[in-house]
Amino acid sequence: MEPNHHPVMANEPRRFFGYRLARLAAVMRREIDADLRAFGLTDATWRPIYYLNFSKTPMRQTDLARSLSLEAPSLVRLLDVLEKRGYVVRETDEEDRRSKLVSITEEGRSVAALVSRVADEVTARLTEDVSTEELEECCGVLDRVEQAAQNHRDTVGGDKRGMR
Repeated sequence: MEPNHHPVMANEPRRFFGYRLARLAAVMRREIDADLRAFGLTDATWRPIYYLNFSKTPMRQTDLARSLSLEAPSLVRLLDVLEKRGYVVRETDEEDRRSKLVSITEEGRSVAALVSRVADEVTARLTEDVSTEELEECCGVLDRVEQAAQNHRDTVGGDKRGMR
């Protein structure tokens, strides 16, 4: 039998899709985390910087917490650390004075560049035996699954967690 081809899984690929996707995401995060430890960064510290670097505008703390699957109090403690290191700044949202907006600093962008470089190296290492065509096909499948999730949220009245 080929590696990673369990007979039950071969018969039920949809059933195991989410499990395998979540497991792969965890494996990739662990690999990136292990490589970033040499730079004094942990999963908790590099992930918010990585997410913030992709945002063109400051992010609401609540949105960042949701993106990172963190509870708000945990994120606040983490942002305290990142702010002391000079990687992020927080300011009151003028549109909603109860909300805080989080922005990445130039120093934070330097850290994000390091994180991106390490993430690229890990991805290259883990996908070394996968062709470009296979990766493109996989990304196309993931895009369609993500779009189906978005379409479902849109048809059931929106994502209630995102309502303010």
